[in-house]
Amino acid sequence: MDSLHRTGAILLLGAGLVTGSAVPAALAAPADGYVRLAHLSPDTPAVDVYLYSLGKKTPRLVLRHVGYGALSPYQRLGSGAYTVAMRPADAAAASPPVLSTNVRVAGGQAYTVAGVGPYKGIKLQVLEDSASIPAGRAGLRVIEASLKEPTVDVTAGGRGVAKNLRFAGVTPYRSMPAKPATVKVTGGSGSPVHTKVSLMAGSIHTVVVLDGASGLKLLDLVDTAGGKATPRGGIDTGLGGLAPSAHRGIGSWSVAAAALGALGALGALALGLVRLRRRA
Repeated sequence: MDSLHRTGAILLLGAGLVTGSAVPAALAAPADGYVRLAHLSPDTPAVDVYLYSLGKKTPRLVLRHVGYGALSPYQRLGSGAYTVAMRPADAAAASPPVLSTNVRVAGGQAYTVAGVGPYKGIKLQVLEDSASIPAGRAGLRVIEASLKEPTVDVTAGGRGVAKNLRFAGVTPYRSMPAKPATVKVTGGSGSPVHTKVSLMAGSIHTVVVLDGASGLKLLDLVDTAGGKATPRGGIDTGLGGLAPSAHRGIGSWSVAAAALGALGALGALALGLVRLRRRA
């Protein structure tokens, strides 16, 4: 084997180590879970939301000026215990939170931590966003977050989903036929509101009933899709500034970019050697 072929073999071996061993090992993460944060209290002002590893003082992420009806994208987190804390918007990070709760994240599971209820009785509630749905079916649940209509009835595709669902109430996931359905919400006054929900097989949806400028409005959230055990992405419905202090996904993408960069450099070097050999 001449020197060029030996060099090429070494380069290919190096590229194989980058793509076949180092990158998957670096990208591999322990069993992770997913958490999103929400403000669903109609008469509560905007807040800053902090997420900490349990017992730590440095936040993993901070969501600023979170207003009513806003939900964060899902955040991928290692399995373990975390603390969610809410402070008034622009309050000092060291000030006592007005609300806090702990959530234990299990690998492969998803959760919503939401501020719910009226201002004088607001609480942080941990909702499990993962559910077992029969094969070929879809899942649907409803969160009642409206003060204008504190009690509602809900149907989906003409089927009853909830009767007299009260403010701050959450239904369990219902197994639904896997086809588009119109979700209809009726309160004690005003006209019913509708939204079309694409209930694909294996997908799980949450419909949130919110106070709108006039009457109700509905927010359709995809909790999981395509039968995946974990969310494929986040839902961003208009949060204020998102300022993560640590984010597992950033590290993974950085490793992937570095690996691709190294692979590109190896390819460029091999190409240069071929050109030199041809000139010789």
